[in-house]
Amino acid sequence: MEHRGACGGDGESGDSAGIMTQIPWKLFDKYRSETCLQPGAGMIFLHHDTKCHNGIKEMIKDVCKCNKLGFLGWREVLVNNDALSQLAKAVVPPMWQFFVKAPAHLCNNDEGRDEFERTLYLVRRCFEVERKMHGLVWNDDDDKVYIVSLASCTIVYKSMVQYCILPEFYLDLKGLEWAKEFLFNSVHPFL
Repeated sequence: MEHRGACGGDGESGDSAGIMTQIPWKLFDKYRSETCLQPGAGMIFLHHDTKCHNGIKEMIKDVCKCNKLGFLGWREVLVNNDALSQLAKAVVPPMWQFFVKAPAHLCNNDEGRDEFERTLYLVRRCFEVERKMHGLVWNDDDDKVYIVSLASCTIVYKSMVQYCILPEFYLDLKGLEWAKEFLFNSVHPFL
């Protein structure tokens, strides 16, 4: 991959690597209940300034509420910054996950699950529009707010690393041996 430009200018960081995987529900049991076995899980990169990222968090809760999604809570993503190069460490954003319950009117069947996924997709698209409408855009080098994923079946972990560093960086992936094996075995010459 290095000869294809996937290695950063410092020779250590990557231009980006990620994995989309089934949501590891064992890690998120706190956000599940008898009435909500499979909530929606979102991954977001936030602004470094606490005031700014708190504004984004409040906006996300408001958009979820307006779309009849029950907001279940926030979780700071556990990472190992020591796995990063100096270049990547300098720009790594605060990473958070959030969890939402499906609207009450949806049934827990295939049709209801599909509708929940469509709702999550549309809500994710609304976040950027609402962010601009609420003046939560900053003209600085740190205006890197990004919704990585929002779904009830899959979650995306990504960062500015080489693919082999991803399970070392994201502690959620560290205990999942299949994730490490998948990352090492899924890089193909055509990528």
